[in-house]
Amino acid sequence: MRKKNLKLLMFLFVGYILFTLFLLAITLPKFLLFDKWLMSKGIYMIASNVHESLTYLSLKEASFYTKKSKLVRFDKLDLSVGIPYILLKGTCADGNLNVKMYLFGGIDIKAKNFKCFENFRIKSINLSINNGIEGTAELLDLKVRDTKVDNLSISFKGKTFDGQGLISGQRLTGSGTLILNREDILKSRLNGTIAGSGIRFVIYGSLDNPVLEIKK
Repeated sequence: MRKKNLKLLMFLFVGYILFTLFLLAITLPKFLLFDKWLMSKGIYMIASNVHESLTYLSLKEASFYTKKSKLVRFDKLDLSVGIPYILLKGTCADGNLNVKMYLFGGIDIKAKNFKCFENFRIKSINLSINNGIEGTAELLDLKVRDTKVDNLSISFKGKTFDGQGLISGQRLTGSGTLILNREDILKSRLNGTIAGSGIRFVIYGSLDNPVLEIKK
């Protein structure tokens, strides 16, 4: 009898906790939660218009910054909660960027003709991130410190990647390795080399702050 009472008590306690969390989820402002999460990552947001519902947040003319510079802008950015994922859909001019973040791990990223990042343009991206990164990405007008990469195509194969780039009219090819940071994807670290026409570069650092240097 005592065991049954204990099980009933635990059931009621867990039910109360879940119900409380549900009430918090539907009553707390999604915009403020999203803004607070971004600030914990060192990113700041400005939007001209905000609309939210039970499982939906929509921003218009939204821009994102770090303390040093502007990162990206969206004409419209929608965030919605599904089961079991969070979906981000952004548009800018005639381009789009979609990110699906699964609650139990894993991220899918797809983009086409997205031109509103400050330091590069996306021609196409189709990536799946879990224990590694799988898929392809093609970027245009990428600025890496003092070097401009006119075109960069990368094929990710888990913990390695192959790529080719166009720098100052020179076609370069290369490969490298990737150390994935699941807590912050942009802090994942890469290390590789690209070469061609007697020129050899090394690329290293994090995805959000890569370094490209000439290797002598």
